[in-house]
Amino acid sequence: MTIRWNLRMILITVLCAALMTSVVFFITKEKEMPATYNVNYAPDYAVSGDVAGLVHHSDYVVSGRYEKFIEDWNMGENHFSEVYSFVVEEALLGDIEGTIHISIPHNILLKHTVDEVEYEAVLNSPNYSKPDFDQTYVLFLKKAQTKDVFGPSSVPFQVEVDSFGSVALKVNTENKELSLTTEQNDTIHFQTEQIELASIDKITGLTKEGLFTEIKTEVAAKEEMN
Repeated sequence: MTIRWNLRMILITVLCAALMTSVVFFITKEKEMPATYNVNYAPDYAVSGDVAGLVHHSDYVVSGRYEKFIEDWNMGENHFSEVYSFVVEEALLGDIEGTIHISIPHNILLKHTVDEVEYEAVLNSPNYSKPDFDQTYVLFLKKAQTKDVFGPSSVPFQVEVDSFGSVALKVNTENKELSLTTEQNDTIHFQTEQIELASIDKITGLTKEGLFTEIKTEVAAKEEMN
């Protein structure tokens, strides 16, 4: 009886040990399975693709040409911009003339920590579009609070006018996402907000004359309300 009891206890112990080994192995395998982390940059700013919306959000509307690159500007909180001089040829809204400085948001530095290791990605801001010094632009602006520059009043904020008088609303189309693999074979997917310009763009394809007519109409309506 004692021998049978001992054999039974040994069998139970072996079975329990095997079960515990299986559980530990399963948990270990679960931990080793690669994970995916999504890091999205979605700032709070106005978005508009028509003249009425752009004028509504702006304190200044000017036309003219970019003159030259001035400097890179660390705006704080992992935001970086490029500053250019801009020659104002016509002020359509606001009292502004001569040469001014325009801050074009360029990069956002995104970070994410996995297993106490910090990973980084530098992506273009939604408003970034490198200016062409040979083209005319219409800019929708606000005055920056921390530097003597003018910046975007919304996304987008630049309208490019080519030599044929055709206009195009400009927005970032490059370097909007990046995926990194961690030391543990996990994946971090960094992404800036995607502006679906095609669904809101009511400006691209207009003529220069048509654009200016719409702007002046909306500016007059805005000034009347104020």
